[in-house]
Amino acid sequence: MSRRSPLLCTFLLAGWSALPTGCWSGPAPQEPGHVAASLIRLLVDPAPEVRRTAALSLGKLAAPEAAPALLTTLHDADPLVRQSSAWALGMLGESVREVAGMALIQALHDSVPDVRVAAAQAVGHLGVSAAMRDGLIAALRHGDAPTRRVAIQALGLLEERAAFYALEAALDDPDAGVRQGAVAALGELADRRALPALAARLVRDTDAGVRSEAAFRLGKLGDASVLSTLHAAERDPDAGVRRWAARAVLELEGAEG
Repeated sequence: MSRRSPLLCTFLLAGWSALPTGCWSGPAPQEPGHVAASLIRLLVDPAPEVRRTAALSLGKLAAPEAAPALLTTLHDADPLVRQSSAWALGMLGESVREVAGMALIQALHDSVPDVRVAAAQAVGHLGVSAAMRDGLIAALRHGDAPTRRVAIQALGLLEERAAFYALEAALDDPDAGVRQGAVAALGELADRRALPALAARLVRDTDAGVRSEAAFRLGKLGDASVLSTLHAAERDPDAGVRRWAARAVLELEGAEG
């Protein structure tokens, strides 16, 4: 049985704390546009580590003119370069959404998990067009389990209300990670239409991580109508579920008082 703790803030993906503080130094200060142009040229360097550092630095510069070159390195043979390129595209701002959005949706199908996660994070930063939303929903419905997990992650980051029914359907996904992500994403939407489905997950899901997530989200979103379900969950076989159910009860009863 899974022992995952609630996702809570895990939509805020980790792993970028080691980004370089700077990787360009010239003989004299240069205009940002000149620096970006020099870094773009480095994206075709033979050394993967140079390409990766150039991509990360372009993201830190938030240079939208780098988007076409980063879209090319999004297909680089080196997975770290692809991962860095996806991250960088997400840092360029909403102005590149139309040119980069669908390429990032396609990157959710990358063979390397870290690339898929970086692409999901980038989509969350850029926001979503109707075509991107449809692409995410298609990935959620038809992708393999790792792709479905990052698609649900991206939808959770976006808090995309138009995806409500797709998220609700994902509560029945065979993969526990997808179900837990769907519970979290529905909680982020703060749409009370989800309460019956979240309560049902708390009662009958076979995965303790999903039940814990449901208890947590019910504590944030619920009302007196879910208290009996939460009280029952205080007797769950899993200690983590019992703990989150008890906290949810305290939150809701405190709010009532």
